[in-house]
Amino acid sequence: MPELTVRRCCAIFAIVAFFAVVVIAALHRLGSESRVVGKSGLIGSPDIVKLMADDPSEAYRIWKEFGYRGRIIVYLADRWETCNPDEMIPAPLARPYPLSLVNPARFLEENNLNGATFLYIASLNRITRKIVALLPPGEISRMVGATKRGKDFQITSSGIDDSRQGFPRRFTTVDHFAGSGEPVLLYVGASCLRAVEPEELYRLLIKSGVTTDCVILCREKGKDSVSPVEVAKLHRFARLMGLRTLSGSRGATRYVAPMAAVPAS
Repeated sequence: MPELTVRRCCAIFAIVAFFAVVVIAALHRLGSESRVVGKSGLIGSPDIVKLMADDPSEAYRIWKEFGYRGRIIVYLADRWETCNPDEMIPAPLARPYPLSLVNPARFLEENNLNGATFLYIASLNRITRKIVALLPPGEISRMVGATKRGKDFQITSSGIDDSRQGFPRRFTTVDHFAGSGEPVLLYVGASCLRAVEPEELYRLLIKSGVTTDCVILCREKGKDSVSPVEVAKLHRFARLMGLRTLSGSRGATRYVAPMAAVPAS
C-alpha cells in the first residue's frame, strides 16, 4: 500500500473541504428557499404587514395563517415567560394497540396555547428557527442567574445566547440589538412599554436597522403587568408606525391596517 505523501494529503484535504463547502452552501440555500417571507422593510414602511392582537395566542394564529416558516422572531415584552412542556403533555401509563402517538405541537396548540407557550409552539411547528428576546435590563440580569443553572449557554456583555431542545434563543436589550441580517417577524407586547416610551422604542428599532415583513402589536390582555397606560402607549407606538386602529376584524383579531400617517385623535 503506497504511503501518503504530504502532497497527496493536501489534495485529499482540499477535496474534502471543497465538498464540505458545497454541502453547507446547498443546505443554506435549501433553508433560505424554504422560508416564507413577504415584502419587507423598516418598521415605518407602508408596505409591511402590521396587525394588532389582543393576546399572544392571536399572534401565533396570524403567523400560522400567513404560512411563515423557518423565521427569526424578535420578541419585545417586560419579561420572558417560561413553560414546562412535560407538565402539559399527558403520558398515559397504558397505550391502546395499535400505538397511538401524541403530536406535542398539535396537542399544545389545541390545549395550552397562551402567552407562556406560544413561542415554544411556534418553534415546534417550525414557524421560527430562532427567537431574539429584547427585554429590560433588570429582566436580563434575572435571566443571567436563571441561565447559569442550565447548560448550552453563553453570556456576553450584550446578552445571553441559549438554546432549549435545540431551538436557539438570544436575550438582550433593545439598545444592544443590531438587527438579524434578514427580515424578522416582530412582536411588540404592550408590557415592554413599561420601561421605555414609544418614541424611544421606535427610535431604537429604527437605529438597529431591523427589517421585517410582519409586525404584531399585542395588547397582552389579562397580563398582570399591563394596564390601560401601557395599552395607550402601544397605540401611540402604532401611530408612530403610520397606523391607526380600525373597527374591522380579521377573524377574532382586531387589526391595524397599513396606511399613511394620521394625527392622534
